[in-house]
Amino acid sequence: MISFTFAGKDSYKDYGIIVSKRPNLPSSKRRVSYIDIPGRDSSLIYDERTYENITIGVECKIKDGNLLDRIDEIKAWLFSTGESDLIFSFQNDKKYRAQVVNSIDFSQIVKIFSEFIIVFNCRPFKYSIQNNIFTITESGSSIINIGSIKSEPIISVYGEGNIELIVNGTKVNLTNIKDKIILNSVIQDSYNDERENLNNKVKGESIYLMPGSNKFEWTGNVSKIEVLPNWRWL
Repeated sequence: MISFTFAGKDSYKDYGIIVSKRPNLPSSKRRVSYIDIPGRDSSLIYDERTYENITIGVECKIKDGNLLDRIDEIKAWLFSTGESDLIFSFQNDKKYRAQVVNSIDFSQIVKIFSEFIIVFNCRPFKYSIQNNIFTITESGSSIINIGSIKSEPIISVYGEGNIELIVNGTKVNLTNIKDKIILNSVIQDSYNDERENLNNKVKGESIYLMPGSNKFEWTGNVSKIEVLPNWRWL
């Protein structure tokens, strides 16, 4: 039986929802513009290197002796949650970041059955459920990106003084570091454990982990680097 987990609640175990059929899981569309110029063959292509959100529709039905109460419970669960993790039972090692966007129409087909469609608006990617931290203690060590697209890691650098960090040719210079600095590629910010802003100590571009091998190198006094990879798939 197909089910899904949303905001930590199981659709079947907690609400008795039966998923009528396996939902279609579309891939995200890359945001590309085509510009036609008079007198020029073909079009100019402007690639923003970003992706659009996707929509997943889940066809459901419930069977219950007290449909009205059950429907109220389901609505409260789905609409009060906001954006949360969405996990399907047939792919339970990956998750979407999703939010319910439709007004749900419960159509009663027989006395004890009701059918409805839940529409989830999702961020463009699937993310790994097991997002384990990698610890690197030697310059030149590599991490393998198991996803299908570049990831946005959160990198914690433990060290002192001036450090040059190089990942796949991307250089980041860290100045006057005291014990630790966190480089968060998701929000493109740098800070310490107290969330004190340390952007003034960082010079360089955000670090991404590309599919395949990613080499970490550095110069300076570094005791270790911890990487929360945030693997993702289209």
